[in-house]
Order: sequence, then structure tokens, then C-alpha cells
Amino acid sequence: MRYGSQQPVSRLSTCVLLLLGMAPVAFPAQQDAPAPPTASAAATQPKFSSPEEAAAWEKIQQERNPDEQIRLVEDFLLHYPDSAMKESAFQAAAHSYQAKGDYGRAITYGELTLSENPDNLTTLLVLAAAISEMTSRNDDDRDERLAEGEQYARHALDLLATARRPPAFAATEWDQTKREAEAAAHAALGLIALIREDFARAELELQEAVALAARPDAVLLYRLGLTHSFMKKYDLALETLERAAALGGVKLPGAQGASRDLVAEAKEFVLRTRSAPASPEPADPEAAVLPNSAQATPAPTPPPADTAPGANPAP
Repeated sequence: MRYGSQQPVSRLSTCVLLLLGMAPVAFPAQQDAPAPPTASAAATQPKFSSPEEAAAWEKIQQERNPDEQIRLVEDFLLHYPDSAMKESAFQAAAHSYQAKGDYGRAITYGELTLSENPDNLTTLLVLAAAISEMTSRNDDDRDERLAEGEQYARHALDLLATARRPPAFAATEWDQTKREAEAAAHAALGLIALIREDFARAELELQEAVALAARPDAVLLYRLGLTHSFMKKYDLALETLERAAALGGVKLPGAQGASRDLVAEAKEFVLRTRSAPASPEPADPEAAVLPNSAQATPAPTPPPADTAPGANPAP
């Protein structure tokens, strides 16, 4: 079961990678620990074995197209398997696959990144989002995968709770960066709870994500509105879905080139259910909203150039 499709470039990656570049993100918890490298420091202080390795890494940094960046990463790892930038290379590949909507490979490279550094914040958030996006309620390994996604999201929140502001960051910039990363973690936890049909928990997590995000996206608002409707909070559901509609709704391709708007369908369901006589709960909440394609997932939309992997990112 899918509850819409998250944007290929998640809020967390947009925020963290925009500020820190493609450098590994591992925030120090102790007061005497060194601050994480800034984007400029990461760009000027990496340890390369040769000028050729440095040039190859620079190409990865500058590439905006996810497919081409993946090719460059694979070539880099083939030629420099022991590079000091291996963690960053794995992270770049994970991020590019997330941007393509290929969550399976994003998870593979994300796990490789964590094998190098289990506290890589960006990758923890990418994995939490990717696992929640690709897991269906009816998957045989649903519980195991969702537990992994929840663990990644909560570890990210633990790191953020003890993170210190690097000197290069203005206080307001750092605060917003942390809030956006926290929003991404709560959005993943909310979707995980929604898949589990734990609607009370999903509502709490998604509301927190909306409150933390500077600009909540349509998918996040759609999922919160859907959760409100499952809890029979119909007026609140409509209010939240209207906010999602104002941002363009959540579109997915339909038959013969037509498109569907999940937000519009959810609003119709809420209006119909609110005005209908009391009846038993639907066996499949999403089927009640999306009767024709409960398993449909929107095709990923290419990110704009200024948000493509290598510049910023992916929730």
C-alpha cells in the first residue's frame, strides 16, 4: 500500500546538502569534539592520492544529472577503491538513486555509507525516507523493514538533539537546517506509522513534521489529511487537504496519458464519508480513497537544476 509518492529530492537532503555540500554529515555530540566540516572546508581539505583522483571527485561534485553522477561515482570507486572519499562517494550515489526514485539502490548505497560512518546524518535520513517510501503494508518483510526505517529516523533525531552549531553557520541558518532535518525524520516516522495503520502515532509524527518544516510540501500535507480522515476528523482533514491542493496536489499518471490527483480524490472521499450515515470502517482505508489503483506510485519528477544531486540533495 502506498500513500502517495514522496518527492524525489527530500526536504532533509535539500537542506543539509545545500549547506554542507556532498561531505559526510556526522554531527559531534560532545562539547569538546571538533565541529563538522563546512562545504568550503570539505572542498579544500580532502585527502587525495593524486591529482587525477582529485579531478575525478570534482566531476562528481559538479554533476547535476543523477544518472551521470551515478556513473561517475561507480567509475571513481573502481579506480580509487581505497579513497578517503569513499564514504562521500557512497553517499552521493545513494542520494542520486533517491533523486531517481530508485529506492532499492538508494538503500544499498546508503547502507554502504553507514558501514563507513554509522553517524552519517544525511544518509540516515535518506534511508528512513527510502524504506518508508518503498514498503507496502502487504510486503512479507514489512515489519522488519519498517523497524529498520524507524531505527534510522530515531538515530538521526538523537544526533540532531546533541548537535552543536558549527562556527561557520549563522544561528538562524543552523536552526532552520536542524528543523528541516528533524521534519524529514518525523515525516518518515509518520509514513511508517501510517503503513502500520497506527493512525494516532502517524498523526503526531506528521503534525510535528508539518510544524517543523518551513514550507511543508503537498505530499506531507496529503498524508496528514488522509490520517485525519481515517481518524474521522473530517473538518481537519479537509482543511489540511486544501493546503495540499493549494500547492498543486499530488499527481500520478493514469490511463491513456491522463493524470490523477490523489488530493482531489481524498477530498471527495472525505466529503462523501462525512455526509454518509455511520457505517463500518473500510477494510482497506487507502482503497476507500483510491479505489482504482491502491498500489499506484507516481513517476518521479526530475528535480530542478539547482536542487539536483551534487548541489543539494531527499524525506
